[in-house]
Amino acid sequence: MKRLKIGAASIRDVAQAAGVSVATVSRVISKPDYPVAEATRQRVRDAAQQLGFTPNALARGLARSRTDTIGIVVPGITNPYNAVMVEAIDREARENGLRTLLGLTSGDEDRREEVIEDLVSRRADGLIICASAADHRAGRTPAQLGVPAVLVGEQPNPGFPMVKTDNHRAGYQATEYLWSLGHRSFIYLTTRESWHDFHQRGEGMQAFLSSRSERHVLEICDGLFGEVDAYRRISEACSAGLSATAILASTDRHALGALAALTDAHLPVPAGVSVMGFDDYVTSGFIRPSLTTMQMPVAEMGRTAVALLCDVLGGKPAEHETLFNAELIERGSTATVADAP
Repeated sequence: MKRLKIGAASIRDVAQAAGVSVATVSRVISKPDYPVAEATRQRVRDAAQQLGFTPNALARGLARSRTDTIGIVVPGITNPYNAVMVEAIDREARENGLRTLLGLTSGDEDRREEVIEDLVSRRADGLIICASAADHRAGRTPAQLGVPAVLVGEQPNPGFPMVKTDNHRAGYQATEYLWSLGHRSFIYLTTRESWHDFHQRGEGMQAFLSSRSERHVLEICDGLFGEVDAYRRISEACSAGLSATAILASTDRHALGALAALTDAHLPVPAGVSVMGFDDYVTSGFIRPSLTTMQMPVAEMGRTAVALLCDVLGGKPAEHETLFNAELIERGSTATVADAP
C-alpha cells in the first residue's frame, strides 16, 4: 500500500484500502465500542495508520464538505414513470460528476422520513424528492431539512425549488380532445385525493366539462391503486351495463387495467368505448389497440431537477417552480363516437 504523508488521506481513501464503507470507517474510528467484527476493526485501523489518517482528519471530513453524492427519494421503481425518472436523474447526475443514492419509500410517510434522514446522515450533498402525494411532512422547510433539496411533483412544502407538470391543464386538454370526438359520457379512473397530480388531472377534466353547456355525464371512480383495481371497477361497470363511451384514466396503469376488462367483457375498443391515459409508458404504444395518452416529460423533469440542485449547490439561485406541459399522443384506443349527438 502506498504511504501518504500525514493528513493527506481522506476517509474515503481509508474505506477503499480497508474494503469497507465510509460509514464503517467513521464509526470504528469515532466509536471504540462500535459493534463490528474484530477483523474489520483491525483492517480499518491498519489502513488509517498506513495512510496517515487521523481522527482530526475524520472530523474535517465529517464537516459539511462536499461528497459529490445526491440522494433520490422515490415511492418505488416498479412503476415505469418512476423508473424513467430515476434513470434520467442518475444519468444527468453522472454527467455532472455526481453519484446517486436511491431511497425507496413505498409511498409510506414514516418510511419516507426514515429514508430522508438516512440519506442526510450519509452526507448526501443534496436530495431530489419525488412524490406527488401527501406521504411527507407537510411542514418541513429548507432550514429544517439541513441540505439543499429539489421537489419533483406537486408537494405542499414551501420554499423548495419544485419541478412539476401542469396536470390541471393536461386533464383539461385530454377531456377537450375526447369531447371533440363526440364523447359526452365519461368515466374517470383515479386514486385517492391525496395524490395531488392525479387529483389535479381530474380537476382539469371537470373544469372543461363545466365550461360546456351541452348535457354530459361524468362518473369518478376513485381509490384505485393500479391495474388490478381499475380492472375490477370496469368489469363491475360492464356487468351492470356500461353506458360511458369514454374512459379517461389518471395513469396508463389504470388505462391498461380498463383495456383488459373491456376486452374480457367483449366490448370493442375504440368502436364501443374509447380509452385514454396519462404518462405514456414505453409499453403503451405496443399494446393493441395502442393507447392514446397525455405524455408527461418525465426524463426532462428529472434532468431539470438535477440542474436546479447543482445550481443550489453552487450557490446560484434556483427557480422555485419549473412547470412543464404534457403532450397529447393520439393512438388507436380512441375514436369518434358513431352516433354522436
